Amino acid sequence: MQTITRSSVRLIRRTLGFLFLGIGVAGVLLPIIPGWPGFVIAILLLGRRDPALRHLHLLGRRILRILRRSRVRQVRRIGRWLSAHYVGMRRGLTPRIIQAERMFG
Repeated sequence: MQTITRSSVRLIRRTLGFLFLGIGVAGVLLPIIPGWPGFVIAILLLGRRDPALRHLHLLGRRILRILRRSRVRQVRRIGRWLSAHYVGMRRGLTPRIIQAERMFG
């Protein structure tokens, strides 16, 4: 029987993490499925310090900033609404994600 190496476990976790990240994005775009469970599982699998996940997070924050500063009033309103929901979700989920990371290592 073959032993599973640490690098293969890392590759499997990263692949599953990006799969669940895609499910989370699909859940945001489609009203049929909720997106947040996919995001939470992806963050748990990838880890908060994953470079690709951090770049995606920064891209999302830049997009929110652009929406909030738009010259079109309706776009600014949507940007503020999305930013408020982002902040609320992040404040609620971050302590739970940190706790789960400590539990699952």
